[in-house]
Amino acid sequence: MSARWSSLVLGLLVAACGPRDQAPTASASAPLPGPTVTAPPLTSAEVEDELSTRPVQLLKLQFTSNVKNKEPEDTLDHARPGQRVYVHLTLRNRSKRERKVEVVFAVDGKPEPPIELNVGDSWSWRTWGYKTLSKKDTKGKLRVTVTDDEGNPVADGEIPIHP
Repeated sequence: MSARWSSLVLGLLVAACGPRDQAPTASASAPLPGPTVTAPPLTSAEVEDELSTRPVQLLKLQFTSNVKNKEPEDTLDHARPGQRVYVHLTLRNRSKRERKVEVVFAVDGKPEPPIELNVGDSWSWRTWGYKTLSKKDTKGKLRVTVTDDEGNPVADGEIPIHP
């Protein structure tokens, strides 16, 4: 949030709160007690700058055994040895530019190489990645961690592994 917005919000909160021991009063001719904060309107360039710094937001994370027509086919509550497990993500990106997220699967605490996925400018962008478990992966947890292209955490999730 820019300094200008922060000052405006803080000023409005201070003005709205006022002293605790006084009952709030208002009249048509007198302003409410407290500081008056005015800020010039944001220019379109400043609005674009605010939008471009917004992080990618998670709307939904779902473990599934398959993705069809961009939608998860089911919801997994555990993974089985040798199974392909998808993580289906629904993300919001209002940055006015294409972003990327990095998905890292970890089997029983051992991270796999990251998967990089594109995230277009959208209110609801669907994307997914998968990990095929080894037949030797018979216990522990399958964990997924998602970060955006600036290193901000986006999502975390895990499911147990058992036969």
